Amino acid sequence: MSDATNVLDISPLEKKKLRAHGIKVKEMHHHSVAELQTLLGVSKIRAMELYALSEFQSLPSIGIRFAHDMIAMGYYSLRDIKGKDGAKLTDQFERHLGAWADPCQEDQFRLIVHYAQHPTVHRNWWDFTAERKAFREKHGYPANRPTQPWFELPRYQAPNQVEASLETTKKDLAAKLRRSVAFMKKHLDDKITLAQLSDSANLSSYHYLRCFKSVYEVTPIQYLTHMRLKKASQLLRSTAHPIADVAVRSGFDNESSFIRLYKKEFKITPAAFRKKSGNKKTG
Repeated sequence: MSDATNVLDISPLEKKKLRAHGIKVKEMHHHSVAELQTLLGVSKIRAMELYALSEFQSLPSIGIRFAHDMIAMGYYSLRDIKGKDGAKLTDQFERHLGAWADPCQEDQFRLIVHYAQHPTVHRNWWDFTAERKAFREKHGYPANRPTQPWFELPRYQAPNQVEASLETTKKDLAAKLRRSVAFMKKHLDDKITLAQLSDSANLSSYHYLRCFKSVYEVTPIQYLTHMRLKKASQLLRSTAHPIADVAVRSGFDNESSFIRLYKKEFKITPAAFRKKSGNKKTG
C-alpha cells in the first residue's frame, strides 16, 4: 500500500519548519520530543511520531512501512523496545495485522530489539534469520495465530495499490509491474535504464515511474539498487571475489559508487561486512 496519504507522513509545513531550523528529516531523532514539539509547534504525540519515524528508519534496512507499523503498535522509540523480545513483538504484530506476517518481518523485529539493547554493535536483519528459524522450530507459533497470510490483505495487494479507475486496468498494471521486476532480476548485473524498465512493462516512462512508486513505495532504480546490494551481500559472504569484482557482478558501474551505496544502505562498508560475516576467503 502506498503511504502517500498516511496521516503519519511528514507534512509540507513540518518539512518547511524543519528546514528553517536546519534539521534534516532523517536527523529528527537527534532532538528530544520536547524540542521537536517546541520547534515545530506540534502536539506531544505528533512530536513522538516524528521522532519515531526518524529513529526507526535510521536502522539498516528499516523502511517507512515498518516504522509506521511500530508506531501503530504503540512504540515511539528504541527506548520503548529495550528489553522486549523479537518473537513476542512478531506475535503482537500479527495479532494487530490480523494475518501471519512474512518471516523476514520477524528478523526485522529481532534486529530492532538488538539495536535497542546494543546500539553500537552493527547487525542487519538477515543476521537473525538462523536464530528465528531455530526458535520457531523449537517453540512454534501461538495457537491463536491468525490463519490468513499477509499477502492476501488489501494493503499488500498490488492491484489495490495501483492508481486506476477500472478493476481490470488495475490488474493489468499490476501484472506489468511484476514483469518489470522479473526483468530486473533477470538482468541484475547488466546496465539497466529507466527506459528499458518501462519498455519491459509496456508503459510510458512517466506512467511506469508513477505506478511503480505507488505500489513499491520507492522508485524503480531505488528498488533495483536494493536488489543489487542484497546480491552483493551474498557474494561478500560466500566468495573470495575482490570488492571491485563484487561491484561489477552485482551491476554497479564502479567500486567507489558501490561502496558508497552499500554503506548508505547497511551502515557498514563491504569490506567490514565481509570480515564480520566470517568469510576468510581472499581474492
